[in-house]
Amino acid sequence: MYYQIQEGYFTLEGEWQDRSVNLLAAMHLPVAGANLVVTREALPPGMGFHEYLTQQKKGLEKELSGFELLADNQESLERVPARFLEFSWKNQGAGMHQMLLVLDNGDQVLTLTATVPGDLNQETRDALLAAMMSFRFGIRQSMEEDGPR
Repeated sequence: MYYQIQEGYFTLEGEWQDRSVNLLAAMHLPVAGANLVVTREALPPGMGFHEYLTQQKKGLEKELSGFELLADNQESLERVPARFLEFSWKNQGAGMHQMLLVLDNGDQVLTLTATVPGDLNQETRDALLAAMMSFRFGIRQSMEEDGPR
C-alpha cells in the first residue's frame, strides 16, 4: 500500500493501520494558538458510529471541566455521515472553544478538531469551519485545481 503525507509517501508491506495525528497551526488568524487537528481511530469491534458518538460525548462531558455543548448537528461531507459538535470548556481555568467534525469512515472514525484558546471571534470561527468543511477524501489529482499563485 502507498501512504501519502505532505512531504512524500511510503510503500508499506503487510497490514498497517493509520493512527497518525496531524496538527495544522493557523498562523494567519487573530487568535494565537488556533489550530486544526486530524485524528483517526478504529471503531471498536461491534460498535457502530452512533454508539461511538454517544460514548465520545459522554466522555467529553465527564472529562472536560465546565463543558458546555453549543451545537450538536447531523451533517454529511461528500455523502459521508458526520456529526458536528461545538463546545466550550475550561483548561486549568482558561477558556477553550472547540469544533469537531466526526466522519463515519467505515470501520474507522476520522475526526477534524478545531481548537481556539480563549475567546472565539467570528473571523477565526469562520476560517476554521471553512477549513474543516473543505476536507475531501482521497488523493488530489492535480495541482491545477489551485489556480494561479
